[in-house]
Amino acid sequence: MSLLMGTAKVDITPSKPVPLAGYSHRKGNMEGVIRNLYLRANVFQQADRSGRIIRLLLAAADIIWWGSERMEVIRRQLGERFGFDPAHVVLSASHSHGSPQTSDMFSAALGLPDDDYIRQLEQALYEAVERAIADMEPVAVEAGRGECRIGINRRRLVNGVVEMAPNPEGVFDPEVSVFRFATRTGRTKAVFVHYACHPTTTGVNYAHPDYPGAAAERLERTLDGANVVFLQGCCGNIRPALHRDGKFYSGTEQDVERLGGELADEVMRVLGRPMRPLQACELGGWRAVVSLPFESVPTEQMLRAAAEEGGYTADWARKLLERPDLIRTHAPLDMTRLDIADGLSLLAMSGEIVLEYGMFVKRETGGNVLPLGYCNGMVGYVPTSAQLAEGGYEADRSGIYFAMPSKFDPSVERIIMEKITELIRK
Repeated sequence: MSLLMGTAKVDITPSKPVPLAGYSHRKGNMEGVIRNLYLRANVFQQADRSGRIIRLLLAAADIIWWGSERMEVIRRQLGERFGFDPAHVVLSASHSHGSPQTSDMFSAALGLPDDDYIRQLEQALYEAVERAIADMEPVAVEAGRGECRIGINRRRLVNGVVEMAPNPEGVFDPEVSVFRFATRTGRTKAVFVHYACHPTTTGVNYAHPDYPGAAAERLERTLDGANVVFLQGCCGNIRPALHRDGKFYSGTEQDVERLGGELADEVMRVLGRPMRPLQACELGGWRAVVSLPFESVPTEQMLRAAAEEGGYTADWARKLLERPDLIRTHAPLDMTRLDIADGLSLLAMSGEIVLEYGMFVKRETGGNVLPLGYCNGMVGYVPTSAQLAEGGYEADRSGIYFAMPSKFDPSVERIIMEKITELIRK
């Protein structure tokens, strides 16, 4: 049983000044470009026992997330144009805050979407997929692991209140998972790098892919043009370890280069050591959508009163009044598992998933299933039941920016864990 792989890399840097996403302090359009943004498409192909062609798609982009409201159209286009089953598609985002907004479901504080850019992004996706399919050839897969400590937990209890502050004692996963795809001639065709840390090194109003892009850029130069794909883990409560006097600070482009360099250096160390060959498996994909309940739903009277208060709360209330479909009892969390090789599967989720869920996936599968956040859409932050009880940004305040009717109900952890368990046992 052989595995075919095709890759392509397409520039998705905005062709005109547009607003960037992820920081409420930035106003207006971006002021320029520090590093270009890219989309990297990876298509895997195999013939099943009946001779039918099976294809999986993993596309990774230097964007903050994919808009949930666009996913149905994208899946339909990928099916009609290239034959992809909806369960065989993972669109991943690095979560860079130096990229444009791709959804109109959230508060304006997270960035205003530009329709022209969204069209540009989606056309780049289809172009990259077409080129990747034309690039198909047999590959062998190797796996290795290393450690990188550029991140830190950002939830710290201070005087009984959870603040966004550096917490060296908090949960953190330093593991870097590295996968090398080699052609029959031994050439490195692609490298997958899985790591969990927010790309929020700097808050400048310039387009850039943050440390994942800096790492990929350095690795691609070193590896003579191999497609280097960064896969963002469940990093909802992990951010770059830039702090002094117990507080985080926003870094510079030099910090982006340094953090990306540390990650790239560790990947090269892993590639330079003996790696574990992975056997081919039957390509497969499974998709599930689970409903995550909210704690409560505001009435129209409550929203109209909040809209008069001013500030971000007023922005939240006005967004919900403008979009009644967002006044809902549940939010859909998209979960997709892809099997690429024996020892390389992905479990992709459409939220800002906190690290605890990702560590559960890795622990239950011995690291053979990689947990990914920021894939196939975005519902907002998804905390654990303990974090919902504790409060803090991920549990409480983030919902204002993501136009949620309220915080999630504590039952979301049980619901997600049950579905994770079901998917990883398939």
